[in-house]
Amino acid sequence: MHAIRNISPYLAKHKLRITLGFIAIATGTGFSVVQPYILRLSVDSLHRHPDVSLLTRYVLLFLGAAALQSLFAFVQRSTISRVSRFVEYDLRNACFVHLQALDQRYFQEMHTGDLMARLTNDLNAVRQFVGMGMISVFSTGIMLSAAAVLMFLIDWHLALVSFAVLPFVSVTMIGVGQAMQKRFRGVQDQFGQLSTSAQENLSGIRVVKAFVQEDREIASFVEANEEYVRRNMGYVILSGIMWPLMFLVMGIALALVLYVGGNDVAHGEITLGQYVQFNAYLGMLTWPMISLGWVVNLYQQGAASMTRVMEVLHREPRIRDTGHTVPMRSLRGRIELRNVGVRHGDRWVFRHVSFLVEPGSTTAVVGLTGAGKSTLMGLIPRVLEADEGEVLIDGVDVRHIPVEFLRRSIGFVPQDTFLFSASLRNNVMFGVATDDDTRLEQAVEVSRLGKDLGQFPAGMRTIVGERGVSLSGGQKQRTALARAVLRDPVILLLDDAMSSVDTHTQAEILTGLRGIMKGRTTLITAMRISTVKDADQIVVIDQGAVAEAGSHRDLFQGDGLYARMYRRELLRQELEVE
Repeated sequence: MHAIRNISPYLAKHKLRITLGFIAIATGTGFSVVQPYILRLSVDSLHRHPDVSLLTRYVLLFLGAAALQSLFAFVQRSTISRVSRFVEYDLRNACFVHLQALDQRYFQEMHTGDLMARLTNDLNAVRQFVGMGMISVFSTGIMLSAAAVLMFLIDWHLALVSFAVLPFVSVTMIGVGQAMQKRFRGVQDQFGQLSTSAQENLSGIRVVKAFVQEDREIASFVEANEEYVRRNMGYVILSGIMWPLMFLVMGIALALVLYVGGNDVAHGEITLGQYVQFNAYLGMLTWPMISLGWVVNLYQQGAASMTRVMEVLHREPRIRDTGHTVPMRSLRGRIELRNVGVRHGDRWVFRHVSFLVEPGSTTAVVGLTGAGKSTLMGLIPRVLEADEGEVLIDGVDVRHIPVEFLRRSIGFVPQDTFLFSASLRNNVMFGVATDDDTRLEQAVEVSRLGKDLGQFPAGMRTIVGERGVSLSGGQKQRTALARAVLRDPVILLLDDAMSSVDTHTQAEILTGLRGIMKGRTTLITAMRISTVKDADQIVVIDQGAVAEAGSHRDLFQGDGLYARMYRRELLRQELEVE
């Protein structure tokens, strides 16, 4: 029932269609229960005095009732099935919108394949229940009620005999149904793992082939697939109990009616026509009783799947606008970190980090691998949230700046470049509402992407493939850099944005960026000192704290981490020249 309550808000939007569908179900059921009554009249009529003309009228009435039942059956199925599709549509949109609002840590915890399974396989199970499940529940309820009343009117003690076995069905349904829901949840969870395995292998197929791990990955996938089949088989066994149980119950009921009803006819307590009518109603209950097991099956699947879907929708984003946001029209770009600390689990990445970036200046953050440079950069646009301290822009805590406004004011080139399976032009213009070719050409020129355009068959309109598979690492980074430059941001964040670019191209990019960075607040992280040595301020992070800060001239003359890194880089350059 908890799953039904979760679906209710989505059903409420389609009250008119649902009402129309239920009216069609009730009307169609009415015409179906009329048919046994017409059958009774015709049998009794033939038994008393055979009349072909009267029989013809009964046949036409029977056909008319059957035709009208079919018409309303079409209306009910088309109407309710539409509702199920709309509910699936609304749920899928709601999930996607909500996923867009969730923070980065959520996606680090969840597997992409599992999320895809929830948005496809699980939503399909919910749709099946909302569509055919709702139709069957309502039609079965009406049919059982109508047939039971009419059967009691014909012969109440014969009806009692028929319904005597039904309570055993309910008890079995409850017990088996609970076990089915638990097992189907296990099936769906395993399907998520199977989807994750396939998704990761397809995304990392080049790595798999490079390390000759095809056999190992195939074995791993086969193992996950076998577990999926095993769980499905466990669910199928329980599901298979439903149908034989229904046939057994109806068989017992028919045998009892045959014996007791036959005696009643023989002793003249009911007419032959009434006995035929009673059997027709009992026969009409066969499918509702069988469909009851099917509906329980659908419900358990839908409930388990809806629970998995609601786990996504009920997850609250950690990073969002609060009621204390400050309306802002523009930013100057003054950035200040005050005693900032970030923790991953029980480990502090860094603590008590403080420094100031003046508007229009360039600050570089350097440190050894794992020092937390990328984490620090993620705090500025609130991709990540600080666990302690404050990150301020223009004197306002970023947690009080509207998230959308904050991120629109920032051009961010993350360390891990992601490109969409679209044209190179669309990737560069991602997130920019402009068709200004002049600005596009300028961004491409600054990033030095333009010198590689001759390699692409359709220039900027070349499709780069999934995750930019047709581009080199350096070309991907330059595409991301052009994307950030095109935004014309107040704050520019370059997180090791030229690590895959050769030193000559890097020098050309830095020359082009000087004009872009002028008057714009810029933060740069890099492993190469040559990338950051011209920055107005260099902050060195070491062992979770700010180890030193100053200009390139001040720092390389000392004996700190920055000077050691710089000397190693100079030595490496000399060795490369030799």
